[in-house]
Amino acid sequence: MSTAGAHMSEELKDASLQLPKAMMWAILGNGVMDLDALLSDGSQYPIIQVLFNATSSYAGTIILGSVLLVLLFFSTVTTVASASRQTWAFSRDCGFPFSEWIRYVPPAWEIPLNALLVCLGVSLILSAINFGSSTALNAVLSVSNAALIFSYIISVGCVRLKRLRGEALLPRRWSLGKWGAPLNDITLAFLLVAFVFSFFPTSPAVGNPAWASQFNWFVLSAILFGFIFDG
Repeated sequence: MSTAGAHMSEELKDASLQLPKAMMWAILGNGVMDLDALLSDGSQYPIIQVLFNATSSYAGTIILGSVLLVLLFFSTVTTVASASRQTWAFSRDCGFPFSEWIRYVPPAWEIPLNALLVCLGVSLILSAINFGSSTALNAVLSVSNAALIFSYIISVGCVRLKRLRGEALLPRRWSLGKWGAPLNDITLAFLLVAFVFSFFPTSPAVGNPAWASQFNWFVLSAILFGFIFDG
């Protein structure tokens, strides 16, 4: 969640200063939550358990949960807006097939309508996979998790490499100062471990008759996507 605002940075006022502040506050807010209590609880909906723990009331949990549903609707709108802006920015640099069509912004709408339609189409196609097999859908979605972690490794790694070489960083208004280098190292260490474990299955496959539905098919999905994009 801390990086979600970065997707809309081009539309923020004073983004070079306000965006890093928002990301830091998001990290601090998530860090103070009691995760141990949630992990030890058997609830399939941790956010509902958080509300119940805070209110100790079923009625209060229902009311706050209903508010969350409304907020989830609007967060979905912002997620679509975020994805469409990234798609538009990538097509602006000719990073997609048919980029000229995708990056077109109708003057009367003043929004990247074609990029929105592309995101809608891809979402519908991916959602349709679930009708055939939830395991296949999870395999596709697992690719995004490892790819996201790998993108963080690349971006943080490039900054750390410039620090090691003693090269000047790009002009910025927000800086971690002397803490930048050690925090980069800690971040990379965490990301590398998380990236490796993203390939692991959720449970042992030996002697498990349901291993196929619980197996991590990320590697096969990654190979498949590689063939598609290389071909």
